[in-house]
Amino acid sequence: MSEKSRYWLVSGGILALVIVVWAIWAGTAAKPYYPEINSPRPVQGSGDAKIVLEEFSDFQCPSCKAAQGLLKEILATFGSKIKFSYRHYPLVSIHTQAFRAALAAECANDQGSFWPYHDKLFEVQPAFSADELVSYAKDLGLKSDDFKACLDSRAKNQIIRDDMKEGDSRGITGTPTFFLNGERVEDWTTLKEKVQAKLIGG
Repeated sequence: MSEKSRYWLVSGGILALVIVVWAIWAGTAAKPYYPEINSPRPVQGSGDAKIVLEEFSDFQCPSCKAAQGLLKEILATFGSKIKFSYRHYPLVSIHTQAFRAALAAECANDQGSFWPYHDKLFEVQPAFSADELVSYAKDLGLKSDDFKACLDSRAKNQIIRDDMKEGDSRGITGTPTFFLNGERVEDWTTLKEKVQAKLIGG
């Protein structure tokens, strides 16, 4: 091998090494560290209640926002007699900020503030830029640096994906979609009456 060929071979190897190191550094810098925290999924009411109400929802969905008043009324009326859980189903094809808002809600959940953050998201809908989401966390008294690391790293991505997969398996095509003891409720405006009927019927 000639001296010139050896030079280019060594130079090429060094360049390749530099590129690999840079790629590793860039990937690390782009994705901040956030510890794995397996926070319990948030529920309202009583975890032991026999009446289970599930909502598959999208923080950017106007109809989901419209349903919040009725949900608060149901929770205030029936309290510990029901268990209410929120499941993520962002309609990403039409609501481009919804997935990021869902991630933010789960980051808030890691700090024990899912429901206050949930309410804030519907209040400010659809103002869901990354900076805005961090500012809402700060306003609610969350540790903003931890929250931002969680959001930027997309640490809660799998939780959202799993909820969406579950929604797909149940044939959901729009939001909000509610299930009462596993039965789909076609008209969410009748939820209160249906919960009452379940309680009376046992």
